Amino acid sequence: MSSLLEPIVVGGKLPLRNRVGMGALTRNRCVNDLKPGPAQVKHYSERARDGTGLIVNEGTLIDWTGTDWKYTPVMINDDHAGAWKKVVAAVHEEGGTIFFQAWHVGRIQNENMPIMKETKTPVLAPSAIQAEGGKYRELPGAPGHSNNITVIEDPRDVVEMYRRAVQLAKNAGFDGVEFLAQGGYLPHQFLCSRANMRTDAYGGSVENRCRFILEVVDAIEQVYSGYEYICVKLCPADFLNDSVVTFEEMKQTYSYLLKELVKRRVGIINLSRRGIELSTQTGNSSTIDCRPEGFPLPPGYDPVLDFGPLVKYPGSPSLLMVNHDYTPEEADELIRAGKIDLVSFGRPFIFNPDVISRIRHNIPFAENCRGNEVFYGPYSVEDENYNDWPAAKV
Repeated sequence: MSSLLEPIVVGGKLPLRNRVGMGALTRNRCVNDLKPGPAQVKHYSERARDGTGLIVNEGTLIDWTGTDWKYTPVMINDDHAGAWKKVVAAVHEEGGTIFFQAWHVGRIQNENMPIMKETKTPVLAPSAIQAEGGKYRELPGAPGHSNNITVIEDPRDVVEMYRRAVQLAKNAGFDGVEFLAQGGYLPHQFLCSRANMRTDAYGGSVENRCRFILEVVDAIEQVYSGYEYICVKLCPADFLNDSVVTFEEMKQTYSYLLKELVKRRVGIINLSRRGIELSTQTGNSSTIDCRPEGFPLPPGYDPVLDFGPLVKYPGSPSLLMVNHDYTPEEADELIRAGKIDLVSFGRPFIFNPDVISRIRHNIPFAENCRGNEVFYGPYSVEDENYNDWPAAKV
């Protein structure tokens, strides 16, 4: 039997049926005033019924200041919590465990997008540094990321945004929280010297740049009464959304941050290896990541193997989850070698409502045979390319 199917307990408090996580997958299908509906109830409960160990809901935006995309869910008021409560209840009815992914995009947006105009909210970021890239096709001329940024005066105000959204998530019944701190989004902007030029207690030194993330983690703990119910998602080698840093800065920053998270006894640390030169066949597509020029990594470098021992060691209070183009076979080997505790799959869960059954019966994951529109649309109904993928015949 694959070691991925063995049960595990998070922080001595939260039992999981197995070591397989369903990663947060933005799908742009919350068409009912940015709330989940029957399509999401079906989608999540179906994957829970198959036996997924830990489901993380699609990235959910915590405040109007940090929104951007069409039909991406938010968690800002009781109506949003009430809609997610139906999803959570359906997952629990199937014996599943589900975490809420807290997301704020920071400077990775444009103030002229319709939702920003409707809510009359500014683009918030640690510093007034425009992110390179972006292409907003809904706007005339398809501009890039905003250069009209409101610098966050007191980061503790944003910490409170997270606290409010997490309290709503707890009210909805979520078993815990995955704090998204990668991808060039707001928490990552505080962490990255290229995006954070502050000279106060939230900028400059490694300790100061890590402060915002640690304060949000502490705020989540206060809501859930335990660090065990927190997963922090990090990607040390990331370059998405103008987040790349030098190898030296990466080593200094994540060595400090990971030690602080483990010191707090955070339940799960989810490390991604995105950003390295990786060519793998994952069951849906071949992926090659190319880093920007001027930011090389050592040949064959893998941040999971480099930083993993800071989390995964005898007596560690924190579990190490990994993600980004792992195969079940590779993850199984790493668990058996004692290098990781869990693995999170992303896109395979789009095309396979039966990931666990396929692992159990040694059936390869189905591949995407429908093109890129399956991810974000367009679609005629929410269920299209969402709830219409067949399970394997066992």
